[in-house]
Amino acid sequence: MKITPSLDSTTNRKNRIAANRLSLRDGVPLFSIVEISAVAACNRRCSFCPVSSGDYYKNLGLTGIIKDDLYGKLLGDLSDINFSGMILFSGESEPLLHKRLDKLIKKTKATLPACHVEVNSNGDLLTSDKMSHLFDAGLDTLSISLYDGPEQIDQFEQMRESSGVAAEKVILRRRYFHDGDYGIHMTNRGGLINLDPFQSVESPEGLSNQEFPLKKTCFYPFYMMCLDVGGNVTICSHDWAKKFTVGNFATEHLFDIWTGPKFKIAREKLASSDRSLPSCENCDAQGDRIGRDSFEGWLSFYRTDLQVKNAGDETGSSE
Repeated sequence: MKITPSLDSTTNRKNRIAANRLSLRDGVPLFSIVEISAVAACNRRCSFCPVSSGDYYKNLGLTGIIKDDLYGKLLGDLSDINFSGMILFSGESEPLLHKRLDKLIKKTKATLPACHVEVNSNGDLLTSDKMSHLFDAGLDTLSISLYDGPEQIDQFEQMRESSGVAAEKVILRRRYFHDGDYGIHMTNRGGLINLDPFQSVESPEGLSNQEFPLKKTCFYPFYMMCLDVGGNVTICSHDWAKKFTVGNFATEHLFDIWTGPKFKIAREKLASSDRSLPSCENCDAQGDRIGRDSFEGWLSFYRTDLQVKNAGDETGSSE
């Protein structure tokens, strides 16, 4: 019987991944998703994306692909903390423009066998052979964004069948307009894009009549981090302008960045619905839909840490 491919609900699926792959290190809730932009390039110029400006990568000083030694440093950091979450090749790029992406995947799986590796692609550069190579290298899931129309469903389903890849390993994400929306709540990428034309006709959430900064909690810095070709680390996948870079894993250990002062500032502010950070003040992301378990884990950790410090202060004052 032919299996009809499902058009994925990205939010629900990522929420399950974030929850199921949450782990602790010395009582610290680890990030469960690492999103990597392994190449500073995209072959499309979508109007809802900052890359459409033509100067996006140049303005940020980003070029080329992630260097082998830098990626090796990343894998070493993740191995040190026994990372078993998801590594997502996506970010501000088209991952398939990295001509050795299969090699990165193979190296990742060899170093971190328990992690889940996923690629998010627009599918333009995909062929049956390339799909086979990616999965032979150890890819767990290929997520394809369908921007052009429903005819792409059959196109990629036929490609999947000819490559011999199981149906559940290829996720098709509707991103073309249908029944009043684009299959997702698109965001303004931290205020870089006017998305009024792309919002659901029945939902006012992302429309320009909102007052910024929004007074809403956001869970992103509690469960994920985003990395680029230069080693820069940001707290979420919406800070495309990199207004709040929290570190660089080329010179710092990833765990030190995760537990460092900038991430803590972000968590404290966003836990109290304070979106005054430069990356957040014009952001319209509904950031409380993924990662609640991690959010609650961090709140518990901070309370415990504060109690320990207070107990130490009281002990010291009595001596």
